[in-house]
Amino acid sequence: MSVDRIADSNYLCAAGHSLEFPFRVNLKSNNRDLELSCNQNLRILPGKRLVCSGECNGRHVVAKFFLSPKRGKKHCFREERGIFALKKTGINTPPLLFKGALPPGNVQVLVFQQIDPVIDFADAWEQADSDSRHAELLEQIVSVIADQHNAGLIQEDLHLGNFILSGNKIYTIDGADVNVRRRGKPLSKAKSLKNLGLLFSRIYPQFARLIPHAFNIYLKKREWPESILPYNLLMKKIDHQYQKREKTRLKKIYRESSAYICRKSWNRFLVYDRKYNTDAMARFLENPDTLIAGGQLLKDGNSSTVVLVEVDGQSMVVKRYNMKNVWHALRRCLQPSRAWHSWRNAHRLWLLGISTPKPIALLEKRWGPFRSKAYFITEHINGIDVYHLLHSSRIKTVDCESLVKQFGELLQQLANAYISHGDCKATNFIFAGGKLTVIDLDAMRNHRWAIQFHRKFRRDCQRLMKNWTDLPEVDNIFREQIKNIRLKNKEGIIYG
Repeated sequence: MSVDRIADSNYLCAAGHSLEFPFRVNLKSNNRDLELSCNQNLRILPGKRLVCSGECNGRHVVAKFFLSPKRGKKHCFREERGIFALKKTGINTPPLLFKGALPPGNVQVLVFQQIDPVIDFADAWEQADSDSRHAELLEQIVSVIADQHNAGLIQEDLHLGNFILSGNKIYTIDGADVNVRRRGKPLSKAKSLKNLGLLFSRIYPQFARLIPHAFNIYLKKREWPESILPYNLLMKKIDHQYQKREKTRLKKIYRESSAYICRKSWNRFLVYDRKYNTDAMARFLENPDTLIAGGQLLKDGNSSTVVLVEVDGQSMVVKRYNMKNVWHALRRCLQPSRAWHSWRNAHRLWLLGISTPKPIALLEKRWGPFRSKAYFITEHINGIDVYHLLHSSRIKTVDCESLVKQFGELLQQLANAYISHGDCKATNFIFAGGKLTVIDLDAMRNHRWAIQFHRKFRRDCQRLMKNWTDLPEVDNIFREQIKNIRLKNKEGIIYG
């Protein structure tokens, strides 16, 4: 689409993710016409909301289009009301310049001053490279939340993406999620704890160690003594919110969304990361076996084939799950494929902050409800598996104690989440850039019951120890780490 072309509300509502930038729109605001140039997509929820940056009257702006024909006006009103409440209580939020409507459907539009320079708080969090920087960012956001709670405001969908940074200033955005019903009256302790638990659940459990300090900062900002809100109660709220978020997130990975493209038909099911939506990727996913045949073979087994391929200049690992024979095919055809499990488990590990190759695509060949061959595609991690690392001359260049300590931390994270790997061969752990990465996730399971998890987890540890029978020094270090792993149940903590 050319920048000279003018879009209307009908086009924006129908375009969805195929919307092309840049474009122009003519808005009506206070009985006058305004031209808005939209240059960059910041976020799009098809048929609901579009957020883009651009220019209007020579000013750099951010525009929010409320596209829903039924609920657009209501969502616009809530956004405007929330922004007004934040501003009135002295909480930094981008200035609202004007409100307009886009014909012919009169789509509601709010135009904000663009803060410059700016970085999304979520991006700043991802880019932080030390605990001290994460703690600094967490202190900033907790201080803002304390101010909101003192003013009686609650962000009901509280997450890191609701904030932006500009220099040393933090701004609250997305006013539609701001509950203003208690404005002017400080939030109760129970409601404060629940909302704070929602925020901390976004960084839990990977950064759980930073939460106690941040919680104390919050208490000081509210001028409450440290004993007024028990920390154990906060952790229960955090864990509850995390479980809800995980359940919601793991439902979204199998359907069309802003993050994923999903294609279903009688003979195939495909879902893949929208960031990889290119012509070359589409051709590859249409017939992956063609590229697999010319790729670098990493594993050739009866049940699976693993190949390194290149798409759009990026290295990817394709794991094809084969049917060994007719009986194997009949036994597996009505069950979720191993690729399906790998896709889910990879996303579960990402939520936990455990390193695993980024999942790119899941493809199942089907005949109606019956499944056959399946493919799981991930980014390639350029490293060496731990078995060959420690069974080669390179062991002299490795700090074994540091590496084994990472194993201990990884196993503890899995134990806390009631997850068993199912195939703890050392070849299923890649060491790259000084970091341990988990692969081969199709046997991984998240257990509901403690007794079942404990049995499977002990098997994992036993299988892991089989790798070091010919390396007594390494074996001893691993045994010490495994002894320190804490296994939890409903009654408390068991040391195993």
